[in-house]
This record gives sequence, C-alpha cells and structure tokens, in this order.
Amino acid sequence: MSKFNKTRVQRIVTPAASRLSPAESVNLMLAPRLHLEMLISQEALNSYYLISVVGVFNVATALAYLYKDKRSIALYESVQRTVLAMAREGADSTENREHLRRVFNIAEAYILAQRKTDVLRAINLVEYQIKHGEGSTLLPLDV
Repeated sequence: MSKFNKTRVQRIVTPAASRLSPAESVNLMLAPRLHLEMLISQEALNSYYLISVVGVFNVATALAYLYKDKRSIALYESVQRTVLAMAREGADSTENREHLRRVFNIAEAYILAQRKTDVLRAINLVEYQIKHGEGSTLLPLDV
C-alpha cells in the first residue's frame, strides 16, 4: 500500500471523444459522394456537382488548419488548384478526375476520423467564410 503523496499527479478520467455516428456520416457524405461519381462519369463538367465536392475539400482543409497538419493542408490546397483550373479553364482530363477521386477519398476518411465537435467547428468555419466572401466562387457571377 502506498502512502498519499501531495505531489503525485492524479489521472483525470475523461470520456472518449465522440465521432460522427454512421447515420451522421452518411448524411454528411452521401450527396458529395454521389456528385463526385456523377462528375467523373459525365462527359461535360457540371459546376453544381463540382461545388458539392469542393465542400468536402473545404471542410477537410479547415480541419487540417485546426490541427495544424501541414501535410494535409498541402494536399487539400493542391486539389483546390486543380478544381479551380477545371472550373475556370475547363482543364478537364482523366488524370484530373482520378486525382479528384483519390483526394476525395482521403478527405472523406480524414473528416470521418475526427471528433464530432471539430467537424462541426470546421463546417461552421467554412460557412462563415462563404457568408463573408472570404473565398473564390466556381460559378460565373452572371448566372
């Protein structure tokens, strides 16, 4: 039996971080996943599907910034440049579409691996930036 020591550090028990439930994951990722598949399978580039896919990249980028994950930041910013080139200049190729799919799968796994509160913070951050015009638009402004 050990004696009580005033300098001994007691472990604080905290509950495990809650992740998104399977239903919440499906609700969050189903529409962008379907839009990605439609975007990749169609001949013409549909900007509304592209915007849905970009939303996943935006949330993943916001999470990477919250965690100061430099490697993920670089990955998601590289795909943002690819998406901007596809939207603005029509640089649509098989390589770009496959790159989009690969990075989307990585972003989806990255988002679903994070705590629910952090995912919600990232979504709120992206919505705030969109609302206050701190981003670039993929759609032409005259639509």
